[in-house]
Amino acid sequence: MKTDISHISAVFVKQCKDILKNTQVLVLFFVYPLVAAVMTTSVGDQLGQTDFFISIFATMHAVFTPVVVTASIISEEKEKNTLRVLILSGIRPVEYLSGIGGFVFFCTMLTGSSYLAMGSYDVRSGAAFMLCMAIGCICSIVLGLAIGGFANNSIGANALAVPISMVISFLPMIAYFNETIGKVSKYIYGQQIGNFMLSPSDYHLTGETISVVIINFLLCLVAFILVFRHNRIDN
Repeated sequence: MKTDISHISAVFVKQCKDILKNTQVLVLFFVYPLVAAVMTTSVGDQLGQTDFFISIFATMHAVFTPVVVTASIISEEKEKNTLRVLILSGIRPVEYLSGIGGFVFFCTMLTGSSYLAMGSYDVRSGAAFMLCMAIGCICSIVLGLAIGGFANNSIGANALAVPISMVISFLPMIAYFNETIGKVSKYIYGQQIGNFMLSPSDYHLTGETISVVIINFLLCLVAFILVFRHNRIDN
């Protein structure tokens, strides 16, 4: 049975309409870009740390936001039985999940592009910066799908998503000031994403960076598959 693009588009459009009514979720897409803008314009130039502030808050935006938003959307629609109605109307689970993931990815990348205006990026470094953000966003969306599918309700989803995403997104910032934590956080994809965003123009990819990101993505994917098989959204 082939995936119907029109079904994915319908879910995407539905989320665009729903997000305007859910300000608590909508504001998450703007929190870190706004904080980064304030920090870079107020103290970034004086301290000579503009790139540092951008990399810190861009990492949080690419990691924390997609996890929490995705988990929140999935859990809320399960709780309100909206998900059941969509499935009964003929939309397959993979189409629904693709629509949700595509929506979160689009919103994260759209608001995340504001970081380019805060720094001095040429075309090459800007493209590398956004590509890195996209990779982190995809890993986080898959993790958010797993958390949202596992949780019984929105409260449970937030209780899991917030601390998990905070660990992944905040450790890179702490690692800059604590070498001991850095030795641990380098095995988390958030740290590798943050390192790349700090200097996208002259960052040299290593086997460790690539392997850490791939392994982290596979772990998130396995978690999602296990949750989906145990607690199928079409039941």
